[in-house]
Amino acid sequence: MSQTFQTPTDWKSAAWWRNRSPEERMFHAKVPQRFRSVEADLPPIAANWVNNYEDGQSIFIHGKPGTGKTSIAQELLKHLVAKGQSARFVSAEQYIEMLKDQFDNDNLLPEMYSSPYLIKYIQGVFDVVLLDGVGQERETEFSTHEIGSLIRRRYENVRTVIITTTLGVTDFNRRYGDRVKSAVLDMAEVRVQ
Repeated sequence: MSQTFQTPTDWKSAAWWRNRSPEERMFHAKVPQRFRSVEADLPPIAANWVNNYEDGQSIFIHGKPGTGKTSIAQELLKHLVAKGQSARFVSAEQYIEMLKDQFDNDNLLPEMYSSPYLIKYIQGVFDVVLLDGVGQERETEFSTHEIGSLIRRRYENVRTVIITTTLGVTDFNRRYGDRVKSAVLDMAEVRVQ
């Protein structure tokens, strides 16, 4: 029997999200259907990272398309949710779309999103954000600035980000700029081949 969870429409704190049941936290993580039942073998660096996880530690997973980066990332997310963390899966492209929709709706997200405050939760409330496919969003000044700002903000506020990208560290830093460089260099790095 599956449970149905409601997403609150009023503001909720980090503690509120953390105090949901593991099933409810996983529901709100919004891992795409195609990855929900996937169980990935974690590379040693990723397994070590999740087994010794401390709040605010982040991880940078990169490699060619189709090498299993997202599967590894969502497996890490599932482990952290089981340990009591609140989390959200969002692609870089979806995040940029959300920002544009928010601008068009008096700084709140429209009803089609699970919460009018979802962007604020992603920016600084959820303990963990899996930012998938970074670098695959259309490269514009706006998208580059906003993705870089999200990474930097979460780093400065000691909030975890799990990044998947086809860009190596050097290309990633070149694209998103010096303001994310210290954050990325402080992350555990997993190269998937």
